[in-house]
Parts: sequence; structure tokens; C-alpha cells
Amino acid sequence: MNKKTNTKPSLDYGKFSSEKEKIDIAFNHIINNEYEYGPAFEKTEKKYSVKKIETSSTTPLINRVYFTFQIDKYDEIGDEYVEIDLDNKILTRRITSFPKQKKPLPLILITAFSLLIAIIVIPWVLLNSESADPLYKAGKVLWIKSEEPVFQKTVNYEGPDTISGKLRSWEITSVDDQNYLGLVKLQIINETANTITLDINEECAELLASNKKTYYPVNSLTRAYDVSKINKKNQMDFVPLWGTVELTAGTMVTGYLVFDLPNDVTFSRLRWISSDTVTINY
Repeated sequence: MNKKTNTKPSLDYGKFSSEKEKIDIAFNHIINNEYEYGPAFEKTEKKYSVKKIETSSTTPLINRVYFTFQIDKYDEIGDEYVEIDLDNKILTRRITSFPKQKKPLPLILITAFSLLIAIIVIPWVLLNSESADPLYKAGKVLWIKSEEPVFQKTVNYEGPDTISGKLRSWEITSVDDQNYLGLVKLQIINETANTITLDINEECAELLASNKKTYYPVNSLTRAYDVSKINKKNQMDFVPLWGTVELTAGTMVTGYLVFDLPNDVTFSRLRWISSDTVTINY
């Protein structure tokens, strides 16, 4: 009878070898639940590294172990984290980004034709629209529609747990009493390109605020904590805009960017710089 040989993926502890016990618990959970990667990545050979370990400042204390993983023939690494409590019980796991692969050469004629149409049509629309929305702007390949920003100390919302798939309550809070959260809902549309990849991260946009300083988006996935055991009211229709997204022609993605801002500071200008450049004035 033939036996199937299972090879455990490699793990580089880096400078965190002193935390080996909790790292191993988190890592074993990952490799025992590889189906979470989906059919494209589940069976691939991966190399893991420990990126960092954080402990929450709230009670009960939660350890969050961050991993990166590399897959052969993919150019960039993926990121994920696992949360465990002080009894080494797994609380949640989230895959925040997947490895990216170089794309095959595009269909040159189709792409060139699309860009030609864009060069002709988009300026005509902008110049001839008498009721153009000032928060609806276009770049070379992307159209971005923004809603008016909102400002609050806490965001409560419902979203799926990556382990069970069940809806849970999540909370994002401001860093301290001197700051609040600036939220802006964006609809990003690929109107002209065949396929475009958006890297929505800390460098995807620049916010010029009313105090003349520049701020960058915060990771709304890693900042969110599971508060399902607490009865939270006033949950908003909030979807984090974060991670790597592929948009084929005519498709869109919608969600909120989150910024840490000093109290009473507002938006002046948002400049989107991931895969295109789009500027929106508020």
C-alpha cells in the first residue's frame, strides 16, 4: 500500500525564536487549514517567515502573530496573521494579501484600442459635462467616485471570519484621545484597461489634510478586533478597502479607506497613486 508523504512547510522564526511555543501553535493552525488559501494556493509549496508579534493593550490580552509566505514562481510574498489568547487558544486567522505573479503579455491590439478610446472619450466627457460631480474623477485607466468623508472615534461593523466564514462584529478605534478616524468611501472603477491590479496598502493614497500635513491609510484589517462577545450598537455599513484586488475591464471595488487624524483636522485633497493617479479635492 502506498503512503502519502506530507512535508511540513519551512518556517523561519527570525529574531522571534524565544516565542517558539506560541508561534508553533499559530503555525500549526495555518498548515492544518490550508483550504483557507483557496484552490489556487492550497496545494502549493510555501515558505513561511515570522514578521512580527504584537500583544493587545486591552483586556483580555491577545497575541497576534504575523507571517509572510512565499510561493515558488510568484514574485511577491503573501501576508497573514493568527490571534491566540493567553491559554494558547486560536481566536481568528486572517489572510491579508496573497502572492502576486507576473502577468502574461497583454493583447496589444485590444489594449491599444481601449487606451485610444479612453484618450478621446474621457476628456470629452469631462469638458462637456455641465453637472460633473467634483468627487468623481478619472485617471488614465481608473475612475474613482468618493463620498464625503466622515470622522468618528470608533467604527463598529460586521464582517466574515476567515476561519468559519460566519459574520462577526469588528471594531476599529482611534489611537488615542487626541486623534479620531477619518473615513472615506471610494468606488474604484476600471473603465479602460483589460486587467489592472490594485495594491491597496499604506502607500496606495496620500491625504493632504486641512493642517497642511500628509497622512497615509492605515491597515483596516489588522486594526480591527473581534468584539462579537460584546453587544455593539450603531454598526455602520463598513467594508474595509484593503489588500490586492484585480479588476477586469468594467468592474469595480468599493470600500472605506481609514486615516488616523488629529481631532478637528479634515480632508483637503486625496491623491490615489496605486496603478494610476487620481486626485480628488474636498
